Amino acid sequence: MSASAPPVGGRAPAPAGLPVTPSDRLARALLQRGGTAACALLCAWSGVWLAVWLLVVSSVLGGLLGLLGTAFTGGSAGSLGQGVVGVAWGAVSASAQALGAALRTLVLGQPLQLLASLGGGLVLSLALLAASAPLEARLLSLRGCRRMSRREAARVLPLLCAAARDLELSTLPRVLVADTGSLRVRAHVGHLVIGRALLDEIGDDGLAAEALGAVLCHGVWHWAAGDGVADRFVLCCGLPLAALYSGGCWLAEQRNALIAVAGWVVLWPAWLLVRLVLGPVAARGARRREYAADAAVAACGRGAGLHRALSFLGELESGLGGWDRALAAAHPPLELRLEALEPVPEG
Repeated sequence: MSASAPPVGGRAPAPAGLPVTPSDRLARALLQRGGTAACALLCAWSGVWLAVWLLVVSSVLGGLLGLLGTAFTGGSAGSLGQGVVGVAWGAVSASAQALGAALRTLVLGQPLQLLASLGGGLVLSLALLAASAPLEARLLSLRGCRRMSRREAARVLPLLCAAARDLELSTLPRVLVADTGSLRVRAHVGHLVIGRALLDEIGDDGLAAEALGAVLCHGVWHWAAGDGVADRFVLCCGLPLAALYSGGCWLAEQRNALIAVAGWVVLWPAWLLVRLVLGPVAARGARRREYAADAAVAACGRGAGLHRALSFLGELESGLGGWDRALAAAHPPLELRLEALEPVPEG
């Protein structure tokens, strides 16, 4: 790397209005992702998921006992079929009713206990955020990330330095490579994780280098804008929920059908809260940030390369686990991102 290239890692004055120091990124994260973090805090630390699980399980067990009673007393096939449908519908309706009842009980019935739980969760979340930043490299290595090889560095670092110059940045995140999964690129607090799948899929010819440079520029913008800090803060606020959701996703991916079913029986309230509550809350901010990142890349003259990469690769930031993939699902539709990168037709 030349002497004039931005350093990989380290600290420099804030360039072009983008925060550089961790405190700047945290402040921006709190401003832009406060609603999502508050929702994650409420879902994770208030015990609402446990209340939902207990209420729905009791309803379903009651329906199953009634169904068994019908079977043992010689009920007809039609009665049994109606009983199965009734149990299934009872599970769905009980989920919605249990969620509303749990929220009403927490907010109206025990407000002081709720505030104490949320306050304790917030303090612990901030402590986890502060502790995880210096340990990030180690934590990422436990998830299968590694340093770049010399060949990878020779291919990636010149493109990263060019992206930093285009974005008027004076520093860059440290770069790690993930060998497994479908991850392409993802910004963390102090690191940018690049998927080996990205380097393999995108090729190494001239057009591929342009597309890869645009993808890296997109990831660097997210890092410089503080999105890595914001994602980590939301994760810390929702850590119990994230652990349950990721555990359920891992169990559901196992080849043993019994393990998969048992996992979802126990952990499905986390799926309900993440997909139907937290996901819609996170979607608006996530879509705004993705469009902003795409626009910043296009403003650097890399719009065509990013358009080519998105058309070929699809979602770039799917993440390394179930929680990351769930939040990535809040990104705007791929077709609309491509449309925003295309020239507006005349007339």
